[in-house]
Amino acid sequence: MFKFCVLFVIISIFVKLEANPENDDIYYSQSQVILRDNGIRYSSSYPSQCFEILKEFAENASNFTLCTILHARPITLCEKCIKDYVKFRDKYKELLVSVVNGTSCKSIFLSQDRLNAVQEYHDNILSVWDKGNCNDCYNWTLGIPSLKSTTIDFYRMSNDTKDCISKYNDPDNSEVCNKCMQIYEQLDEFYKTLSSDSIGVDSVCMDIVDSMNATRSTWSKTLNCCNLRRTPEVVFLSCAGIISFLPILYYITVRYCGPIRDLPNVLKQSRFKQTILRGLSIESRSD
Repeated sequence: MFKFCVLFVIISIFVKLEANPENDDIYYSQSQVILRDNGIRYSSSYPSQCFEILKEFAENASNFTLCTILHARPITLCEKCIKDYVKFRDKYKELLVSVVNGTSCKSIFLSQDRLNAVQEYHDNILSVWDKGNCNDCYNWTLGIPSLKSTTIDFYRMSNDTKDCISKYNDPDNSEVCNKCMQIYEQLDEFYKTLSSDSIGVDSVCMDIVDSMNATRSTWSKTLNCCNLRRTPEVVFLSCAGIISFLPILYYITVRYCGPIRDLPNVLKQSRFKQTILRGLSIESRSD
């Protein structure tokens, strides 16, 4: 009877410990991982420093993701999220290279299962930054980002264009187009020099691309300033069409008004007759 009571007390205490959420650290502590295999519990000790690095990496990933979402439209994430990106990048590198008591943190958290959650989240978050070519906005001397001179020049010219539009904008838009035409064209030409191709989407920092697209849309659609360029374009196209038509006009004139039309019939008949005779002689030789 006494043995039964002792066994009952032990089982009751064990059940309470299992049901208490506060005791989850027994199984999921940062310094020890409790595993189960066929109902048998066994432990595998991992360095707590590795879990601290992983926790900081998760926080940096969360902050970086939040920043990119908040600055998605208009696209300013390359400029606004650079600090969060550097923390995210550096903490991931630390996770890869850290070794504690002979145990690599990388060997604990990366490529250990089919899910590979840490690596997948890192790559997916980083893909937004890489897709936007955000690194192209900066110089990376010794891994420390600083804005390129071309990036600074673009934003200076872009701000000058926007200030001009704000200053001279009026209901009929005629004055703003005349006053700001030169500044806008300088900005447009400078933007074209930033990339080897004509579009620049695959090589230019996305903040700059989005800013230029917004300026072009305002200039052409909102202000309708591109209409001022139609008159010289029409004159140019008209001249090009006339010049292209001159060779055709020349050949037509020579064909119907030249000396070939006035050739005597005798010459025409003699040439026709010579052709027939030559053909007959060839046939006779073949026979």
